[in-house]
Amino acid sequence: MMQGIAKNTRRAMRRAKRRRGTELNLVSMIDVLTVLVFFLLVNQIGVSVLGIELPGPPVASAEPPPEQQDLSVIVREGGLTLADNNAPLAEYPKTAQGYEYAALVAKLLELKQAAPDDKRISLMLEPGISYETLVSLMDAVRSDSATPGSSGAELFPQVSVGVAPDAAPTATGAQP
Repeated sequence: MMQGIAKNTRRAMRRAKRRRGTELNLVSMIDVLTVLVFFLLVNQIGVSVLGIELPGPPVASAEPPPEQQDLSVIVREGGLTLADNNAPLAEYPKTAQGYEYAALVAKLLELKQAAPDDKRISLMLEPGISYETLVSLMDAVRSDSATPGSSGAELFPQVSVGVAPDAAPTATGAQP
């Protein structure tokens, strides 16, 4: 097969073939090792990675955990409703001047004094409520600084926004 080729050319071809066979493709090896390391890190159980300790199984205790407040302000066209764990605490009807933010803030101050560590509140808006109303309400529930002559105390700075639940049916429409 190689009879028609010069002796020096045949030697050069053999050397080139040997050289190609001894080279390692490092790119593919690095790719495989990267995937392997990622797989091992993700699938390790009980090993602390980067100093993060995961909590163990919950320990049963004799006393129930204390009930946390789950405050929410439901905003409807007719007014505001302050609720805790979906139980209404107070209702503030909308007046000709707008929503009663001052009365809401006064009630929130009472609740904050009862549970000073609580920082969360949810704003549940009915469809059609204006953006300005949302911003004003967020300002009111975050701190007492929105009320004139207030102390500027922090109320509930962690605000989440959602859609208001459907209004409860009235008793006048009930059938026997």
